Amino acid sequence: MVEHMSRRFRIFGGFIFGVIFSFRLALAASSSAPPVDILLAAASDAALQPLIAKLESPQIETRAAWQFWIGTLAGKRVVLTRTEGDPLNAVAATTLAIRRYSPKLVVTYGSARAHDPALRSGDLLVSEKFSAFDGLVSSVVPLDAGSDSLTWQKLPHLVATKGEGETAVFFFPADASALAVAKTLAAPRGKVVVGVLGSAAQVNREVDRVAWIRREWGTSSEDGESAHIAGCALLLGVPVIGLRVIDGTEAEAAAVALKFMEASK
Repeated sequence: MVEHMSRRFRIFGGFIFGVIFSFRLALAASSSAPPVDILLAAASDAALQPLIAKLESPQIETRAAWQFWIGTLAGKRVVLTRTEGDPLNAVAATTLAIRRYSPKLVVTYGSARAHDPALRSGDLLVSEKFSAFDGLVSSVVPLDAGSDSLTWQKLPHLVATKGEGETAVFFFPADASALAVAKTLAAPRGKVVVGVLGSAAQVNREVDRVAWIRREWGTSSEDGESAHIAGCALLLGVPVIGLRVIDGTEAEAAAVALKFMEASK
């Protein structure tokens, strides 16, 4: 049983690295572009277009299935990419962007659903850390005995380290300097809150389940990609920050990202 569980841990912990190394040969064949200051990652065209429209000297590149918009924004060299709002696409787009454009910082921005009951629509949640809450294991239950997801146990990400090692983690930290800047921003329709951005390929609308996820992982919010982008960035040695408007519009999220760019030095 222990050996079986160990294999499952390795499979789950290898999710991010499985996507990264699936692009290894393609990336090795591609040349690096001039480095940029910031990679801006958002789920949709609607969240990207307000920033793309403000790019100076814009260029567009396509790598595999993903597009990248390169230019100058608020005096900084940037690249923007669309992540489709799910973990697999988000990790792939982030990996490609980091390997080609060598950003100094990754910014994941957009909207999110609240896990913290104190959050309100229009609040701006900035990441102190991130948690990918998609690792779960159930007890053995026979057929027709029912299922209760609130009794399942959480699994960590087993991230690879130098020397063929592994480290079990539940959280990915945000960059302290970027967090300090983000805390100075104004929320679109509420307050600025520092918390834990959670992500999974899930849409949780059962209140008891949301409360259970928050209790187990300490999540403040839920979206489809932010923690996976953060894990990917940190595994590749790039600092990361997350900006999420609770129940926000794409225009509100883009405005927050632009204000962050303008406030960054």
